[in-house]
Amino acid sequence: MATIPELPCKTTAGQAYSIRTAQPDDAEAMLAYIRPIAEDTKFFVLEADEFPTVDEEQDWIQDHLDHPGKLLLLAEADGQLIGNISFETGSRRRISHRGDFGLSVARAWRGRGVGTTLIKTLLKWAASNPLVEKVCLDVFATNTRAIRLYRKLGFVEEGRRIKDIKRGPNDYVDTLMMGRFVQ
Repeated sequence: MATIPELPCKTTAGQAYSIRTAQPDDAEAMLAYIRPIAEDTKFFVLEADEFPTVDEEQDWIQDHLDHPGKLLLLAEADGQLIGNISFETGSRRRISHRGDFGLSVARAWRGRGVGTTLIKTLLKWAASNPLVEKVCLDVFATNTRAIRLYRKLGFVEEGRRIKDIKRGPNDYVDTLMMGRFVQ
């Protein structure tokens, strides 16, 4: 089971929130949380009409709970989701030592340390997990704020995929591949 104990946190401005492991009954709230983020940002791969059903989201959450190389964490303040991070190791033996994460933080909570704390929590969990040696991510090359955060936390650029994301006709974005060893 990939879980962490609930972690009380404070933003850089002193606002209280917590980080906890997602549960299947969080599925509806997670979908409600993520839809506005997908519509609001140009740095999201999933489009509004591609969201899973509540049942599919529940299955995805349960899969993270059942697999020792997966983790799904939620940041929550006053009963509202304000951020999340998901991590999955590779599905084949030769890549099972590494995994990729995805991160999102609600607009009102960005720049307050929530994303940093989510990543640090993931890295701490990964360092204590004997299955995980390396944590990786892909980021839009135009997302300079996120890249700055990842570099601050020890991630290094390992490559670039040219025109990897197609946002529309003749509208492409490169992605950077970044990684960090934890063991």
